[in-house]
Amino acid sequence: MRSILLYLHRYIGLAMALFLALAGLTGSILAFHHELDEWLNPDLYHTGSSGPALPPDQLVERVESAWPHMQVWYMEFPEEADHAAMLAMVPRTNPETSKPWPEKPIVRYLDQVTGEQVGERYWGDCCFSRRNFVPFMLEFHYNLTLPGNWGLWLMGLVAIAWVLDCFIALFLTFPRGKPFWQKWQRAWKIKRGHATRVNLDIHRASGLWLWLLLLPVAISSVAMNLPEQVFKPVVSLASPVKPSVYAARGDLPAEELGVTGYGYGEAYQLAMQHARDLELEESITELYYSFEYNFYGAGFGDHASNQGNAWIFFHGTDGQLLGKEIPGQGTLGERFFQLQAPIHGGRILGMPGRFLIAALGLAIFVLSVTGVIIWWRKRQARRLRRA
Repeated sequence: MRSILLYLHRYIGLAMALFLALAGLTGSILAFHHELDEWLNPDLYHTGSSGPALPPDQLVERVESAWPHMQVWYMEFPEEADHAAMLAMVPRTNPETSKPWPEKPIVRYLDQVTGEQVGERYWGDCCFSRRNFVPFMLEFHYNLTLPGNWGLWLMGLVAIAWVLDCFIALFLTFPRGKPFWQKWQRAWKIKRGHATRVNLDIHRASGLWLWLLLLPVAISSVAMNLPEQVFKPVVSLASPVKPSVYAARGDLPAEELGVTGYGYGEAYQLAMQHARDLELEESITELYYSFEYNFYGAGFGDHASNQGNAWIFFHGTDGQLLGKEIPGQGTLGERFFQLQAPIHGGRILGMPGRFLIAALGLAIFVLSVTGVIIWWRKRQARRLRRA
């Protein structure tokens, strides 16, 4: 049994090593992605304006009239008037060809008081300029910037393998023979000696000391990449979790989805009304429209919320409430799912948690590298024995 688990740990680890090393490094950077992006691009965040902010529909009207081939699908507006609003745009459909206009999706930043554009960027473009660094890191960490859903599936499968390997690796640290606790405590120590021995101890002891942090991050990785395909169905075995509004409306025939009935101005008012009915106290900070499934989503709370933001979803034709994701509400399974994003980013523990996630990302990189070194040295030793 032990030899089988050792074989699995070796080759699962090798298959994951590169992906986990990259995810660890990028995750360490992204623990403070908002602050880092604001430091790199202050002109996209601070406008210096004062006075009443323009309503969302006027901001949308300004950019859509200036770029008539584009339409806003997502907008983000902070509470402070001297901070820029962010509007993400995608090409409209050309009525003559029934295909989208040949424009790239773009993100524009507008002064909330004057409505003037203060900056723009193509989200996710490569690679390391001040404008592109943080968006590229976010996309790379999430899906390796692969087209379609290939990156999501790949990183999701790596996350599943990682969860499995966490338990295999833990079992392999258990000693053979008695006394169990006296022998097992040696696995928690990094002993002096030959470099090969030290490398093995770093790999094993680090994995043990960090195990209770690595497993939740691995589980949250599954939730972030394959929520509807894997995470929710598994959690629903213990406690029901409703499918997302995307998944639910994706199962409907096109004729039942309806058509757009109103714009962002009315959507904002409807979002505020639904929030009052649900007794949400946080301010609305995000609003988007799904062209494919004809519904609006509104987010409440800021990027530093410990429990994650509250979200409500309502019909794009009549404004009927379709669903909600409010931290601390719902079944046990739904509450568990809501915690995955705050766990993954460390926000669940506030600022200390984000520092912890940054350090854990570096530790994951070290575990990946030391694991590959162990395999390589054993491989060389086997070659020498055969020779």
